[in-house]
Amino acid sequence: MGKIKKGILGGFSGKTGTVVGGSWKGIDYMRSLATSVANPKTSAQVTVRSNFSTLVSIMSGANSILKASNWNDAKKQSAFNAGVRINYDNAIVDDVIDMERLTFGEFSRDPLANLNVQFEETDNNFGLLLRWENDANEQTSFDDDMVAVVIVRTSAEGKFEEVWVNSDAKREDEHISIEIGNVDLFEDGDIFYAYAGTGHNPKKPKEIINIPARNVVRFKAAESLRRAVNHG
Repeated sequence: MGKIKKGILGGFSGKTGTVVGGSWKGIDYMRSLATSVANPKTSAQVTVRSNFSTLVSIMSGANSILKASNWNDAKKQSAFNAGVRINYDNAIVDDVIDMERLTFGEFSRDPLANLNVQFEETDNNFGLLLRWENDANEQTSFDDDMVAVVIVRTSAEGKFEEVWVNSDAKREDEHISIEIGNVDLFEDGDIFYAYAGTGHNPKKPKEIINIPARNVVRFKAAESLRRAVNHG
């Protein structure tokens, strides 16, 4: 049974007959229950659903980074919803997700200077080492700026496999090492995409400008895996 909480002209929650009511982020809504569900599977529809599902998985894995960005201040939508919507509109090219066009929110500081990424190995484990220069100018970038990093792994064929996030480094650190795992967990030819953005220190108020956290470079795992195997 539905309950009216704001008078006869207000919204209601619950189910009444074939109508469902509720509220989300301050928005009252009503919808009818589906009497039947059509599930056509044309090639175009399968592609749309696949791309949408992939973006949902990636943004879910990176949700802590999205919430640290200014997308978390979006009105009437969550940072996760913004991530899926914006990337669906901007990162799909010719019905394929272009991983180099992904973005993970808007951050309030200048991007990292001379950022580069490389594989690093210890025994049969490997990770990614990100390096940059601290060019803090105390106006649009600061020594203690948070460095937000997202790593996305795909197969050699481009299928999304896994995502890692990290926000432990500061601009003044000039590097961060992110452990990926044992080489036996990955396939020869896997591709790793590295994305980075710099945001305000959580202890300081937000200010200045917004910079999208976009990817900086991608790596194929093949060379790293072959070296690891040779070490054994």
